[in-house]
Amino acid sequence: MSIVNAPVHDLLIRVKNGYLARRPQVKGMIASKLKIAVCELLKTYKFIEDFHVTDESGKKTLSIDLNKFKSAREDIPMIKFYSKPSRRVYVSYHDLKPVAGHGGIGIISTNQGLMATHVAKSLKIGGELIADIY
Repeated sequence: MSIVNAPVHDLLIRVKNGYLARRPQVKGMIASKLKIAVCELLKTYKFIEDFHVTDESGKKTLSIDLNKFKSAREDIPMIKFYSKPSRRVYVSYHDLKPVAGHGGIGIISTNQGLMATHVAKSLKIGGELIADIY
């Protein structure tokens, strides 16, 4: 088992690769509170269908059900990362912009939890900008 330095990046790339490979499900990831919060955001904004956390021999694992395939242009998400383990990107709510003409979401980690950038902007909260998904 390898150590992942950027667990959110790993989660989002696995979801994207699952869509590229036309898989119905992505499974076998170690679960954490941060990954579960990201999955809740993805489910809320319809980037994934559902996710499940199971307890196997004392370790929690995460499996994600992907949406049914319709067309490659609409189904495969584009991901742009901002923060990295070596360089964190912090922004004020003034600097938050709409993602893909309001067609996507930005993920921001605030002192009130993980949320979409448009929600953080309406609440006038800044934080660590993690990624854009559209």
